[in-house]
Amino acid sequence: MVGSVCKNRLINSLAGMVNRRPSLPCLYLKTMKKVAFYLVVLLGFTDSMQIHAQDWEGVGYFQGNGILEIFPDTIANKLYVGGVFQSVDDVDSRNIICFNGSTFEQMTDSSNVNVCWNLGCRGVASIIRYQDKIIASLVRSTTYEANPQIIGVGAWDGTGWYPLDGGLADTYNDFVSQFRPASIYDFCLTGDTLYAAGFITHVDSIPALALGAWDGAQWHSFNVPEPTIPGVDFMLANSVAKYKGKIYLGGNLGLTLNGEYINDLIVYDGLLWEKVGDGLVDGLTNLHDMEVFQDKLYIAGYFTQADGNPGNSIMSWDGEQWNDLGGGVCGYGIIDDLFVHKDKLYVAGLFDCIGGIEAHNVAVWDGTKWCSVGHSIFNRAASAIAVWNDTIYAGGGFYEIDGQPVTYLARFVGDLSTSVCSEVVSALESTTSAAPYLNLYPNPAGNMLTITCSGMDRLLRYEVVDLLGRLQWSCVDCNDRQEVLVSNWSAGSYVVRAVGDSGIITKGFTKQ
Repeated sequence: MVGSVCKNRLINSLAGMVNRRPSLPCLYLKTMKKVAFYLVVLLGFTDSMQIHAQDWEGVGYFQGNGILEIFPDTIANKLYVGGVFQSVDDVDSRNIICFNGSTFEQMTDSSNVNVCWNLGCRGVASIIRYQDKIIASLVRSTTYEANPQIIGVGAWDGTGWYPLDGGLADTYNDFVSQFRPASIYDFCLTGDTLYAAGFITHVDSIPALALGAWDGAQWHSFNVPEPTIPGVDFMLANSVAKYKGKIYLGGNLGLTLNGEYINDLIVYDGLLWEKVGDGLVDGLTNLHDMEVFQDKLYIAGYFTQADGNPGNSIMSWDGEQWNDLGGGVCGYGIIDDLFVHKDKLYVAGLFDCIGGIEAHNVAVWDGTKWCSVGHSIFNRAASAIAVWNDTIYAGGGFYEIDGQPVTYLARFVGDLSTSVCSEVVSALESTTSAAPYLNLYPNPAGNMLTITCSGMDRLLRYEVVDLLGRLQWSCVDCNDRQEVLVSNWSAGSYVVRAVGDSGIITKGFTKQ
């Protein structure tokens, strides 16, 4: 049952939520999936009516629309905050500010730099330290006549902003007769190489679709495949990560490799771009963030097991196959940001339950179980999370926590010992050495679908459901290999479940 409190909270979140990884709805056709997703979320969310003591306190008074990024700088021991806001505690910000633990420090100067406040940009979405400077997205000169020109990304040395060589390049949108500002939505630093993913078409005048890399002296590109959606000439990458020597690029992607359509996630081995395992199964998917944790690559965003994905809005990749994380988000929800600190992975987004436990917008995974971070309820989504000086900070579009005013940035002041934790995930779910595997062919299927399952201790039954969860076919005490006549079924997407003593695995297929 959907509670009225949750409905109101969700409507407010969707109406004013600041998306850490912005999309371009007027141009990108896959936005229709997001519209459908929001309607599904509205109908499918659950809510807790419990009232708890407030575990979070506000940090600063922000004037604007919300926070997209929190970056703890361990070198200077400062917390950098980015988003869409004009000022903090009456300190001029232009979408980026520095917090020293007690007060906010201005990061603007007299060099005619506008951190994308008046140009229709979505705000500073990514911040990182590179050598002796802070690098931030969306920094730009106030005019195209400025020299040197700063476009899309800038470096802060403590007193002023400087370009990274030629920077990025804005593109002109004929449809709306205005420039589309170049944007970076994620940085990944490995050694001296800084990878940058986002809405990118050029780096220092070099064609670079969705991804570029800065080595301290010059930019490099990676020959990302062109999109295959009709009428779309760009790629919207939300995150980049390097894992086991390969570069992973994810976001709201749509392209074809070797004749196969790839959805939202690809990997580069230094020579070729490829899909990642079975990839993300199409539906309402969107990848928002990636982080390496405990020798696995974790991806988060919006995707569901009902569509045939191994996890709900979060799962991990070990280099060979995907792994579920205790069921992930319960029902429908988004995980927007991941942050690794010591032996824990912190997540933030829009959800009320994860791993079967009550947790509101913020949770933590230790590799075997989920735990809530206090019990407070945010009125809108949390788009960013970080740990600085052993304190958890969350940012987003929220302006109330437990009914109390908190504008966009909060720190946890509660007692973590009162948090609720899930049961420890079984060896089947947390490791992949003996994980079962479900195979469906042909896929798409027109007449007969063959199901095979391996690695299951004892197979109990197969089930096939449609995307509304309605049972289409089932088989009890069947063989590992089973044929199903689907010729009379309606065209569309279906999910196969293999249920055994050791757990449940799912995979999607399409009926032609």
